[in-house]
Amino acid sequence: MVAQFIPVGNPDLVKHTGFILAEDEALKQYLSGMAVPTRPGETALTDVGVWFRYPESERTMKFPFITIDLLDVSPAFDLRTSDYLQDSVDLYMPSESPVIPSPDPGMGLTIRNYIPFRLTYQVSVHCRSSLHDRYLMSKFMTDVFPPRPLWLGVDADNTWRRTELTNMAQSDITETTESGNKRIFRKVYTISMQAEIPQDVITQSWQVLRAYVNLYDRETLDTFFQPELPTADFDHADPPLAYAAAQAANASITSS
Repeated sequence: MVAQFIPVGNPDLVKHTGFILAEDEALKQYLSGMAVPTRPGETALTDVGVWFRYPESERTMKFPFITIDLLDVSPAFDLRTSDYLQDSVDLYMPSESPVIPSPDPGMGLTIRNYIPFRLTYQVSVHCRSSLHDRYLMSKFMTDVFPPRPLWLGVDADNTWRRTELTNMAQSDITETTESGNKRIFRKVYTISMQAEIPQDVITQSWQVLRAYVNLYDRETLDTFFQPELPTADFDHADPPLAYAAAQAANASITSS
């Protein structure tokens, strides 16, 4: 019996975050909540803000702060696997839905394998003082983006994204304001995050209820599946007779 596929409705993207937005949200959440000492030797702390791209002029900028820029979204061809169907065990829709509807009784859920992608982000740390610059650089190199792969939790689908630091560069600048020139310490971290997108909708498939198998007895197999024996003298004979004659010829040769 051939399985029949019945499409299941697409996830509601209004209720679920979706591809790229889910990774953006996870990265911002991961970088939020940091604080630095206000001055050397003081216990007072200054919160570090996190923004997407550089803050607009209408926003009051309070140093230090972190900016996130999405540089590239590209297919990860080296991570692609065979295009096979995944079964209902641990099935999910990447970045779209942490909950998959249960199949109808007597049915299962399948979906084609997901397509891997790489998201490249640029995370910039902006500081006005060398204390904050060195403090955050130490924290980033040891805890935030260590010299080894790390895993970011994504709430959109309750999974984890492999993330790794690919480059770190210093990009200090001088800002010109009405009160004069001001130095800005800036460190730029380039990271790569793995993600996936679905290439198909989830389908319900009927479970196999009956299987038909052809059975043959031993005599039938011996008749139709004969070993290759010399039949030069019996080319025009019927197959069963030729088989018997060949066996008799072999027996006479052996006995002689």
